[in-house]
Amino acid sequence: MQKIYSRATMMSSTKMIEKLKQGIHSLDKSVEPKPVDSDDEPLPYVMDYLTPALIEEARTQLNETDEIRPIALEELKKLIKQDKKLVSIMDDNFLLAFLRARKFNVKKAFKLLQNYWQFRKEYRYIYDCSDFDSVKEVILKPVMGALTHRDRKGCLVLVFKVGLWDPEVDVYEQVFRAVTGVLVHSITYPATQVCGYRMIFDLRGLSWKQLKMCTPSNILLMVRSSQYCFPGRYKGFHIISESKLFNIVWTIASPFLTQKLKTRVMFHGTDTSPLLDYIHPSVLPVEFGGQAEPFENTKWKDLVDDSTEMVARHLHYGYQA
Repeated sequence: MQKIYSRATMMSSTKMIEKLKQGIHSLDKSVEPKPVDSDDEPLPYVMDYLTPALIEEARTQLNETDEIRPIALEELKKLIKQDKKLVSIMDDNFLLAFLRARKFNVKKAFKLLQNYWQFRKEYRYIYDCSDFDSVKEVILKPVMGALTHRDRKGCLVLVFKVGLWDPEVDVYEQVFRAVTGVLVHSITYPATQVCGYRMIFDLRGLSWKQLKMCTPSNILLMVRSSQYCFPGRYKGFHIISESKLFNIVWTIASPFLTQKLKTRVMFHGTDTSPLLDYIHPSVLPVEFGGQAEPFENTKWKDLVDDSTEMVARHLHYGYQA
């Protein structure tokens, strides 16, 4: 049988799973309420500002004010400097993502930041990759990526067409790098930091070809990286056309999700109409019951090219060996 990991096979599957379990149980957790409603036009993916409504949401939901923000940033920077083994990005916008993810609790934000860089050290074999062209090729395929506009509450909408993924062409590590690239770029926008993400998992076409990649170790790797080591606020997970094959994955993954995230998982079967309650029809691709063009990623080529350098810079930071 084809090996799922290349360098990862140095650690047995059992040991890796146990290590990931320990990492998950030792990391930080938080509970966040839903954002306020907004009747405005759908906001675009690219926006380096906060609207008045989002500023108000940051205040009421995340405890962010003009007075608190600079004080929290200064306290967080002091904690980073005290960690002598850590070389972190110190840009205010980068650090604000962690503060917003933990509602401006500086100690929790610092713990999340430590998790972020520690995870990259532990799985250096995934992240230390200079072959950015192959990563860009994965991103530009119509398999996973972001919609051009946000949902009704300002969340960034990510789509994963799992059935279109060919793991024999794009191995798990490559897809993981591609997902990381999308997340790292998207979290630079203040609107994403405040509103978070809404995710659509389209399982049409799911087969054993993809399922055999969904080993416990691979699933736990994804859960740990996104749930405890990334400053994302996850507002909804929409599962489309789930099947008996998916039930196997869900049985493995669900015990490792927080109760809060479990309540945000929605199973839609073949009825995609409930998505319109969250995403405006002008934004939602036609295959999900909306009016927008079918989901594809070639339109992002220039943006992906421009963001590659920014993502690559992260390789120069983190916990030193």
